[in-house]
Amino acid sequence: MIDTDIDLAHIISYMSNAGWQRSAAGDVAEFWTKNNEFEVLVPRRRNAPDFEARLNILTLDLERVEERPATAIRDDISRQFLDITHVRAEHEFGEMFIPLDAGHKLFATAKDLVVSAAASTLHRRGYYGRSMPRSAREQAKRTLVGHTRPGSYIVPVITQARLPELPWQSDQPHLIEHVEAAAFERRATTTLAHALGALEEIATSRSRPSVRVVNEAVGEGLSFEMCRAISRPLQDSIIHKVNVDIAWAPGVTAPAGAGTSFNFPKESADNLKVISATLKNDPLDSQEVIYGVVVSLKSRSGDDGGRVEVETLIDGAKRLVRIELSEQAYEIARTSHKRSPVVARGTLHRNPGRMAVMEAAFFERDLSLPLEESIQ
Repeated sequence: MIDTDIDLAHIISYMSNAGWQRSAAGDVAEFWTKNNEFEVLVPRRRNAPDFEARLNILTLDLERVEERPATAIRDDISRQFLDITHVRAEHEFGEMFIPLDAGHKLFATAKDLVVSAAASTLHRRGYYGRSMPRSAREQAKRTLVGHTRPGSYIVPVITQARLPELPWQSDQPHLIEHVEAAAFERRATTTLAHALGALEEIATSRSRPSVRVVNEAVGEGLSFEMCRAISRPLQDSIIHKVNVDIAWAPGVTAPAGAGTSFNFPKESADNLKVISATLKNDPLDSQEVIYGVVVSLKSRSGDDGGRVEVETLIDGAKRLVRIELSEQAYEIARTSHKRSPVVARGTLHRNPGRMAVMEAAFFERDLSLPLEESIQ
């Protein structure tokens, strides 16, 4: 469950992003200055009995500097490590209201986006149907939504982006289970961004979506279930457009190559129907996705590529997976070795009692995760 309490890391992230600089630090508090004109006191210890009182004083001081309400400032501080996905429907009833049935469809869209993105983070598949992973459905139970907001009609979906400290060591990279568990929500939100980006490009094209292009988008995380989630509200006559915006956590490096805004106007409904039908008839087998660290490299002189071993979690347990890689992918593995996590996608052979093997169709650095948080 997301921890919504503010601690020192939240405050430091906010202050740094707002142009403040630490001028002095002690055991219980720090002084921060801005433009050699303003100075405020920042409490350090969340478990101190006066932490809340000191935090209130800080936000009131910031209110005078920023000339906006302290409640808004505190709200922004609390969101430093949260990715917020805004699911929006534009319609003819203005910003404050939406018909009940249309509102229900919008909430269903938000839920289905969470579930389908979680599923695609584990397996790439055009159509899940009854094969939807149980863990993907469980993700919807753990995900929070904030209060609906004006601006057509907006449902904010809140997911965790902050990770425990990543213990990369130059001499011994290894997988940490609790870090992997904490990373799932950021990975799923990144999958959602890539999949919606692919869907927007196809759905808003003037040409009829081809089977090849749609199947290629499956590799980005697109599925029938995600496409249906976007299509459902557009079937309501009052809704003119569905928009999904992702506000990446200010205190965590945003995933490389991931977009922030995806628009699906009413005019895209016909293409969305074609895409949905193509995905539902997807003949491709599902490809499993693994995330982990490269712990072994082997390549002989003259080889085009090489063999790597990746430590990952399979069915909740640590396993080594052997992967044969092309020259280009092997170079990625070599540069990632002892430095950064990787992601691989393909056919996984679990081989009980022996090392697992993957026939990889995709291998890359795991760009959904920062190697370190932007604020330490």
